[in-house]
Amino acid sequence: MVGLTSGAFQESGMPFCTIVEFQWDESFDHAAFARAVGGAGDSLPAGCLSRISSVDSAGARIIEVWQSGQDAQAFAEQSKPFLDGAQLPAPSRVSGFELTSYLTA
Repeated sequence: MVGLTSGAFQESGMPFCTIVEFQWDESFDHAAFARAVGGAGDSLPAGCLSRISSVDSAGARIIEVWQSGQDAQAFAEQSKPFLDGAQLPAPSRVSGFELTSYLTA
């Protein structure tokens, strides 16, 4: 296992996690939502270490780990024009926090 709370991350800050959740009912086109936000390509945005997402008939969850809070903020600012123009529901939960541990296999 690799611990990413040491080494290069000490130079740029602690890794930062964001969690965004959406809720909707059966009438919402969750397949279109998945295409709009889930199919963002095969590569992660600059500074993003990992992304986990799930979309189903009840809602969506997107969890991202960033090299730093500044990277997460930069991506949020870059995404704002797209999100403002898209017909997406408002998130039901948004949270962000510094990680004390981030391990990968």
